[in-house]
Amino acid sequence: MASALTSNASPATETSVAQSSAVPVERPAQLAVRARHAALYAVRSLAESWRAFRAARRGDGLALAAALMRMRAKHFLWKVSPRWIFQREQLFGWTLNCFDYYEMITTFEIIFLAREYRFSPRDARPRIIDCGSNIGLSLLFFKREYPESVILAFEPDPQTFSLLRKNVEQNGLPGIELHNLALGGSPGSRVLFCDSERPGSTAMTLVPGCGLGLRKTVQCALLSEFIREDVDLLKLDIEGAELEVIADLVSTGKIRHVQQMAIEYHPVLFPDYDGYSWLRETLVSNGFECQLRSGALLPFGSPAPPPVTLFACRPAPTVNSQPAP
Repeated sequence: MASALTSNASPATETSVAQSSAVPVERPAQLAVRARHAALYAVRSLAESWRAFRAARRGDGLALAAALMRMRAKHFLWKVSPRWIFQREQLFGWTLNCFDYYEMITTFEIIFLAREYRFSPRDARPRIIDCGSNIGLSLLFFKREYPESVILAFEPDPQTFSLLRKNVEQNGLPGIELHNLALGGSPGSRVLFCDSERPGSTAMTLVPGCGLGLRKTVQCALLSEFIREDVDLLKLDIEGAELEVIADLVSTGKIRHVQQMAIEYHPVLFPDYDGYSWLRETLVSNGFECQLRSGALLPFGSPAPPPVTLFACRPAPTVNSQPAP
């Protein structure tokens, strides 16, 4: 584990250089406000770390709380002075490179604290398909939980994929097959909509009308072509293409090979269509039991509805308790 606070800022790589040597003088009232905000931030961070410690699995609490406190401390330094720019973190013995440190913290909380991708494997070597791997935090989670897992990972954006591959290779993570591909309902070239000011953003999508101005042409594939055996967990976080992928798996019959799913659905990308109802009904009709794992499911047509994570699993086979004749 890394020390309580590590600064990755260096003049050549990660720290911006001040354009002016003049330092503005703050008034006592301004200093008092900043001090109060700093104190409140510290208290909230401590409380958050304590909750993470209490809620963690046995043996995990200290590592999770320490990682969270370290990340919050670095985020605080950035808030105090933008010259502190962090693009690297030590997590559980791994080195993770990122584009946006704050977005990395948010993703860490979803994956490691809320444990949105938890599932029940059939054995110690589960087969996992991770669609939308971004920089690899989800892969670290799966490998920490199940070191012998076999993972098929997809990330469409070339720039993000490059950092994902670096994170996987420099940590020597075995059993991971990486693909620089988008996933959807038809193969071929697709337009990936991105935020020009946020490289590596988790909001990149194939859905037109999303409001993102930067366009990249990427290759898209059918997930059904990669499923040739049973899959313990299918994780779908692909910003609006989840409905296309599920429809493909149903039409090809490959959905029968999937045992459990964690699907992030984005209703804001479907303002004129109740995709959540279709998704849930489709999964139930194909033998899954569904539960809302996170997010608030607002009525269809609500303005700016948040994403929700739907967990689907096949029911355990019932055991006939009557004695055999």
